[in-house]
Amino acid sequence: MTEYKKFINEKIAIIAKEKEVLDIGGGGRFTKWLAEYKDLFLNNNYKTFDFDKSTGADIIGDIHRIPLEPESVDAIICSSVLEHVEDPALAVREMYRVLRSNGKLFVYVPSIYPYHARGGHYSDYWRFFDDTLRLMFKDFHSVEIVKLGGYFMALSFFAPYQNKLRNILNVISNFLDKIFKTKSKTTTAGYYIYAIK
Repeated sequence: MTEYKKFINEKIAIIAKEKEVLDIGGGGRFTKWLAEYKDLFLNNNYKTFDFDKSTGADIIGDIHRIPLEPESVDAIICSSVLEHVEDPALAVREMYRVLRSNGKLFVYVPSIYPYHARGGHYSDYWRFFDDTLRLMFKDFHSVEIVKLGGYFMALSFFAPYQNKLRNILNVISNFLDKIFKTKSKTTTAGYYIYAIK
């Protein structure tokens, strides 16, 4: 198992123990990669938040002005969202605002990754690096950052039909990144961030 998969498993299990969990940008419940963790959330109040009702989210609003009271949420998941918002630093400050003291935040953002706007729904503005993330999450008292692979994983997302070949590309990329020790470099496909307020 890769370092980033272990990190996801460990941190999502921690978040699933919280009472009030908000999945920002998830649209409907347990979309994207969260479906495999659905059973962990049976005993909490898990809600989704997104920008319009066509997404099927429980709460509709703007991530720059989350329509929740300060310190009203125990944990937040925000995956593949911040690259699509106009002001990701403000979005992080809003998530910080609605988290309770000791609240947990789990985020995924792309780094070296293809353009992926969805016409008529959302744009694609940003890519992130270590320095950016340390700045954006500076107000949290604890921040852990884990890369989604190294150079070969980043490169794999530009392969033709990468979405259909993702399973095999992951195996090859992880192998090559390990052999060539590319994780010590700054190039990566993305970052997983776990922060505590």
